[in-house]
Amino acid sequence: MKKSLLTIILIFAVMVSVFAQETSYQNVMKTEIAKLDHADSLNRFQQSANAFSRISQLNPKEWQPYYYGALAYIYQGLDGASSLEKRDEALAKAEELIKKAEVISPDNAEIIALEGFKVMAEVSADPASRGQTLSGKVMHNFSKALKIDPKNPRAAVLMAQMEFGMARFFNSGTEKACDLVKLSQRSFEAQNEETLKAALLPTWGKNLADKLSKVCQ
Repeated sequence: MKKSLLTIILIFAVMVSVFAQETSYQNVMKTEIAKLDHADSLNRFQQSANAFSRISQLNPKEWQPYYYGALAYIYQGLDGASSLEKRDEALAKAEELIKKAEVISPDNAEIIALEGFKVMAEVSADPASRGQTLSGKVMHNFSKALKIDPKNPRAAVLMAQMEFGMARFFNSGTEKACDLVKLSQRSFEAQNEETLKAALLPTWGKNLADKLSKVCQ
């Protein structure tokens, strides 16, 4: 009887310990995601990247720390004030983290859309020499993400941004771009942001959708 009671106590202790670790992981991730959402400088983006790197070392089987770490580096790669070398360096780090996330969670629409965003940033860093060779890869990633999750708002709005760019370049209509913006906005509106945040899933991109929608009015 005493032995059985001891076993039950030990199992309960292990369960409490595991739950506490999960809660700690959830809490620290929510805190760092919020910081990244409000980051507005290279220094803060790097702080976020460093924070997610530490979290991933403690939680190597979770894809989200790699995802948000990559996002922090992509934001650095979009900084027009940085040299091409610095931007490419940041985007190379983003690529490494995206690959790690993909191993953990393959065929994940969010990760595939992020890969498209990373390549999009590479094009933005040097459009004259990269636009022709990389634009197709960008669109392929967004199309793939939307095929997996037709209501993914980030894939839709980023694809819309690319469509706007191509429309300006070829002096063509923006109907396709605007349809994607509308799809993105509908998807954002239909989602429960608090539920997504609780699950550590991405919620970013709505501001871009709202900004692009003004072009369609």
